[in-house]
Amino acid sequence: MATDDFISNLPDEVLARIISGLPAIEAIRTTILSKRLKDVWRNVFRLDFDPKGVKKLSPRKQAVPAPNQRRSTVPVIQFGSNVCHDDGDDFDDTDKREEIARVVKNIDNVLLSHERNLISCRIVHLSNSYRNGDLEKWIKYLTSEKEVQELAFLCDDYQHEFHPKSLFGLGLNLPSGIFSCRTLQSLEFTNYDIRFHRPFHHCHNLKTLKLYHCDISTETLEAIVSSCGFIEHLSVCSSTSSLKQVRIFSQTVKTVELESLDLEGIYLSTQSLGALVLHSMKFPAKSMVIHAPNLRVFTATRKPITKNPYNFTRPSKQTKIAEILEYCTHLLTPVNYKANDPMEDPNLFKNLRELTIDLDLNDRREMLILCIVLQRCLSLHQLEINIKESRSEIEEATRNYSSVNNRLPYPETKLWEQRELCDCITFTLRHVSIKGFKGKDGEMEFPRHLITKCAKLERLEIWCNHDWSSEGGKATLGLLSLPRSSIDVSILLKPPPNLLVVLEDGSQP
Repeated sequence: MATDDFISNLPDEVLARIISGLPAIEAIRTTILSKRLKDVWRNVFRLDFDPKGVKKLSPRKQAVPAPNQRRSTVPVIQFGSNVCHDDGDDFDDTDKREEIARVVKNIDNVLLSHERNLISCRIVHLSNSYRNGDLEKWIKYLTSEKEVQELAFLCDDYQHEFHPKSLFGLGLNLPSGIFSCRTLQSLEFTNYDIRFHRPFHHCHNLKTLKLYHCDISTETLEAIVSSCGFIEHLSVCSSTSSLKQVRIFSQTVKTVELESLDLEGIYLSTQSLGALVLHSMKFPAKSMVIHAPNLRVFTATRKPITKNPYNFTRPSKQTKIAEILEYCTHLLTPVNYKANDPMEDPNLFKNLRELTIDLDLNDRREMLILCIVLQRCLSLHQLEINIKESRSEIEEATRNYSSVNNRLPYPETKLWEQRELCDCITFTLRHVSIKGFKGKDGEMEFPRHLITKCAKLERLEIWCNHDWSSEGGKATLGLLSLPRSSIDVSILLKPPPNLLVVLEDGSQP
C-alpha cells in the first residue's frame, strides 16, 4: 500500500535547512537516500569539514565531482586512504602526505560544487594545509565567493594520529586585511600561533572573535581588538605565557569571556561591556581593574568549560572567586586604581541583573563578601551560587570557632538575621539557584533568609550535593515549612540520586 513521502514533498529550501546541521560528509551522503535529495546538499547553509569524522569511510571511486562534470553524477567523498590502517601496520610519510592531500582535495571540490552563499563554515585541517597555502586559499574563496558570515578553523596536528603532539606550533601569518570581508561577522581559531595582527586590519564588520588554545601576546591581542573597530564579543581560552595581561579599552565590546588563563593582570575599561565571564582563571586579584558601568551579567567560577591542558587550572592554583569579589566591590583596593578619577565608579554591580559565582556558604568571610555584593546590586534579578568549600577537611576540623565568632557581636549562624536587608532582596531578586548544597548550618542561613525576606522571589532551586547526609536532608526539607515572604515563590529541591538511601539510614519523610 502506497504511503505519502512527507520528506520528498518538502520544498528544497526546507530540506537544505534540515541537512545544514550535518557534517559536510553526512550532508553529501544524503544523496543516496532518494533522487529527491540528490543535489540538495549543494544548497546547504553550513559546511563542517572534519577529517577525523570521515577517515573511517570505505574508499570510493572518486571524490566530489568538479563543477564541470555532469550534474547527474552522484557525489562521493573519499577522505579515507586506500590502505586500511586499523590493523596497526605502520605506514610511511608518503601515505601521510597522500592522506592529507585527499582531505585538501575533497574540501576544495566540495566548496567548488556548492552553489549558494554560506552562513557558516568550519574547517579542521593539518598544518600542511597552512604551509601549502590552502588555508589562505579557503579564506579568500569563502569570503569573496561564498560571502560567509561565520568562519572557524582548527589546526588538528596536536591530536591527530599522524603527527606528534605539539601545541601552538602553527604561526598564523596571513596577508594584511584578509578578513576584511563585508559579510564576515564571526571568526574562531583553535591551536594557532597568532604572531601578527595584520590579517585583522580593517575588519569593520567583524563582531565575534574566539581564540581557543592560541599563542598570542598581550600587544597582539590589543592590536587585533583595536583593528576590529566594531567587535562585540571576545573569547580567549587557554593561551600560553605570551599573554601576560588582558587589556581592553574598546567602546564597542559587549561580552568578554576569559577562561583558563594565567595572567599578571586584567584591565577593562569600556562603557559598552554588558557581560563578563571568568572561568578557571589564575591572576592576582589585586591587579584586576574594571570600569564597566553598564555591566549586566557577571560570571566567575573555578570550573573550566572546555578541556584544558594546563596544570594551573586545578582548583588549588586558581584565583579564588571570593578574592575577585573583594576587589570588584572595592573592599580591597586594586593596584593602579584612581580614586579621584570621575570616570571610575567603585560600584561595578550597580546595574547587574545576573550573577553566577562560586562561594563557600559555610565560610564566614565569604558570606560577608556575599552580603556586600548583594548590597551593591541594586537591580539583580537572577543569582546562581555554586558552593565550593574553601577549606580542606583538616582546616575544618582544626578551625578555632571561638576566635572567629568573637569577632562578631552575634553567633556566626545569625549573620543574615543581623544584617540590614539588601535592596535587591527586597525589591528585585526573582530567581535563585544554589548548587552543591549539603544542608550544613552555614549553608542553611542564606536560603532561609531568602524564603522569609525576599518579597519578589519567584523561584528558588536548591541542588543537593551527592554526599548529602541524612541530617542535611532533614534540615533542607525543613525549608519547605518556613513562612514565605513572597506568595508567588516556588521552592524546588533537587535531591541527589541516593536520597532515599540516605533518608532510610535516618528517618524517612
